[in-house]
Amino acid sequence: MSNSNMQGSQSAARTLALLEAVTLDGGRTPATELIARAGLAPATGRRLLALLVERELLMRIARGRYAGGERLRQLAARVSPHARLIEIARPMLRRLAQAERATAYLGVFEGEMVTYLVKEGAQTGFTRERMQLEAYCTAIGKVLLAQLVESRLDTYLAAPLVPLTAHTITDPARLRNELAATRVRGYAIDDREMADDLGCVAVPLHRLRGSDYAISLSGSPLRFNPDHAMDIAARLQNTARQISEQLRH
Repeated sequence: MSNSNMQGSQSAARTLALLEAVTLDGGRTPATELIARAGLAPATGRRLLALLVERELLMRIARGRYAGGERLRQLAARVSPHARLIEIARPMLRRLAQAERATAYLGVFEGEMVTYLVKEGAQTGFTRERMQLEAYCTAIGKVLLAQLVESRLDTYLAAPLVPLTAHTITDPARLRNELAATRVRGYAIDDREMADDLGCVAVPLHRLRGSDYAISLSGSPLRFNPDHAMDIAARLQNTARQISEQLRH
């Protein structure tokens, strides 16, 4: 590496280190002290601070004190903790959906709701990516509710369960039994509980963070119903294993 390249790398490393230190500190410590801790010369530290403020990555909040800036907040908002999983799962779910002539989903449990991260296949129905739906009446939601510890599940079931169709399970005791059955068999079923013209089967993605992800297949309730759920779940579980294995690599 040439001297100019090495100097450039060192300068970038110092800038990033100072950005991280100031952001984590949140303005509690004078910038002069943070600059000294980073082993920077005062003049160098002031120059880097001025650059970061100019780029709105940092902002001055008081005399000699700085915190993360608006541009940094905007960039952080664009970072998805699910990005790698989505990248790996999408082509696998697309192939599964095409083979099954159905719609495949990847979902995560967030804020007591299901967020749909991936939708592939037959683009029918009202669901879309980044949409949130109630957990108690969806297959992905029920398979993830079944993973909750008892105390958290008690809290969830204490809230009202609103019927969306005549088939929606709204009795907490009945839903608790359904979740217990889901844990035993390893998959969940939505039998026209979200919409009268929709059935769905879901399985969890194991060995992932908190086991709070799941995948599903949905389509006509003539096919996606309790009578066919075991066979559909087996194909989903095979895809779930492939996704988990790819993530490990």
